[in-house]
Amino acid sequence: MEKRMVNPAFEFNGVTIPISKLIPTKVLPVSVIKSNKYKQTEISIREIGIIEPPVVFRKKDPSGNYLLLDGHLRIQVLENIGKTEVFCLLSTDDEAY
Repeated sequence: MEKRMVNPAFEFNGVTIPISKLIPTKVLPVSVIKSNKYKQTEISIREIGIIEPPVVFRKKDPSGNYLLLDGHLRIQVLENIGKTEVFCLLSTDDEAY
């Protein structure tokens, strides 16, 4: 039986990134702030912190920006509570989840 190598979906080390360097891949509706999901996420982040880091992909240009693939709501909460950076997982592919 031939062994196949599986390419990891994430780099082994995450990175702390300024939120200003994250480029969203989708737009959240303005009304999301009033949703139960938003309120639950905000309470969780305030009480515990980020449990599931956002997933980003490093843009292949000199800007230093990252595509935000997963975690748009968490980033919105962090911005609204005044955070300026976040620990993220680095995806090896630019496909959103």
